[in-house]
Amino acid sequence: MFARMTHRTREARRGVLALTFAMVMLLLFFITVSAFLLSILTGTVRAENAARELQALYAAEAGIDLAIQMGGRQDLTGRCGGARYAVQRTANEIAAMGQVARPAGAPIRCVVVVHVRAGGALETGSWRQVPPATRPHLAGMLAGEAGEDG
Repeated sequence: MFARMTHRTREARRGVLALTFAMVMLLLFFITVSAFLLSILTGTVRAENAARELQALYAAEAGIDLAIQMGGRQDLTGRCGGARYAVQRTANEIAAMGQVARPAGAPIRCVVVVHVRAGGALETGSWRQVPPATRPHLAGMLAGEAGEDG
């Protein structure tokens, strides 16, 4: 009788051990799959933000190109594809901000500055990308345009 009980206890322990092992392996599987899906999602978000940053840069460059073509010193705002731009021209430089909206969070902005010579020609090698915070007036121009678009 004692031997029979010991055998049953061993079988029960093996069953509990096998069940515990299966549960741990299942948990590890779900953790691995979740980590994999999270890394894919993170990569996708980074790629989308990089594409939006390029759109903002291209919009700023389009604004500078338009300001050069139009001459004069008027401020400009407009659209370039899905992005918007604002341009301010002074006697010695043209500054443009491109902006692309994101589904959530702050818009992506890019600012480009080029220097202009006394005759109105661009100074070779003066193209610079600067932090958007250095040109808050351009962001204000874009905010005003967004209010008009409505």
